Order: sequence, then C-alpha cells, then structure tokens
Amino acid sequence: MGMQDTTFNAKLKPVTVMIVDDHPALRAGLCSLIESDPALRVLVDVASGEAAYAAYRSHRPDTVVMDLSMEGFGGIEAIRRIRELDPRAAILVYSAHSSHVLLERALEAGALGFVTKGSNVDTLLQGLKRVARGESFVSADMLPALLDRRRPSGSSQFKSLTQREFQVFKLLSEGHTLPECANILHLSPKTVSNHFTQIRAKLGVSSPAEMARMAIRQGLVEP
Repeated sequence: MGMQDTTFNAKLKPVTVMIVDDHPALRAGLCSLIESDPALRVLVDVASGEAAYAAYRSHRPDTVVMDLSMEGFGGIEAIRRIRELDPRAAILVYSAHSSHVLLERALEAGALGFVTKGSNVDTLLQGLKRVARGESFVSADMLPALLDRRRPSGSSQFKSLTQREFQVFKLLSEGHTLPECANILHLSPKTVSNHFTQIRAKLGVSSPAEMARMAIRQGLVEP
C-alpha cells in the first residue's frame, strides 16, 4: 500500500475516525481501508450531515472524514456545526469535487484538510493523521486551488456571499425549493427568502435554474 507513515507508533492508542458519506458501499470501503492501518480505528460511520453532528456529540472521534454532497444540510454545514460544538474538531474533507470554491468554503467552515476521491490511498491516510495532529493538509491536485484562494478568479463573485447565503445557493442549485431550504437549515421561510433576494442581487441571477447552471460551471454540483 506504499510507504507507511512512521510518525505514528502502532503501539500507541490509534486515532479514532468518524466516516461521513451517503454512499453505503463507499462507507464500507473507507472503513476497511482505514482499519487496515494500525494507527487508525473507525469509531462510527454515518450517512448525512445531521447524523454526523449527532454522532460527533455522542462519540467525540479524534478526526472526521467528511463528504460534502449529501442529502440534508450537507457537509459544509456539518463542518460548521461540529466546529461550533468543538473548536478543536479535526475534519478532513473527502470529496469527488475539486472546485476551489468548495475548498475555500470548507476551510472557512473549519475543515483542516481537503482530499479528493481521486487521490491515492496513502494520501487519505496521511491526511487523517495530519489533521488529527491539528495540521493542515490538502491533496496534491488541490494545491492550485489553494493558491487560487489568494488570487482574483472567475468565481470571485461567490466571495460576496455569506456562508449562509452560499448554503442556500447550493441547496437551490441542487433542486431544493425555498420551503425545503428553510426546513433543512432550520430557518424561517422569510429568512430564506431574504437570502434568496441577496443571492440574486450579488450573483446577477434571477432564478434557481440560473443558479444551477452557474453551480455546474463551477463544479459545485453534478450536471
């Protein structure tokens, strides 16, 4: 499986991990992969952001491997809520998306690292150990995106959105209605409607369909 990370001594207490992903087969595969490393131990696996928040409260794992695109309020909101609960929470994003907009939002929400699902096995395992130590970590294919955070870019328009506005934007882009967004985010319909008005003004779009097209162009949602 490649070179082993010798920073951890297998005789020491293993780092406990919570897996958050809505695909059962992928969760099972990740569990097997992580358990193959004696320095890591899977404590719990869950299928949604809501379940991740509840499980974190109950189990307090040393680190979390977090998907972003899930039903419900999704990974970025889960990161924000977990970090609000525990500012020291060590969260590593594991996503199929390589958008630098998602990278930026995930880091702003409190993630310590970001690894794409196209990365090799050793990269994920190394990332889990690094964030467990409180260090930052991104896979090699995300380094250009990390550098883009410091430069003006074609997606700089998203920087004008607050974290909450971005969440509403992403949910609408995924096909949710305004009432559904309010229910998922536990907000009033009026508050979500106000966010929708701000999003349209800031991004220069007039409908959720236009938002969806914009999100697809930026790699934020699946076409």
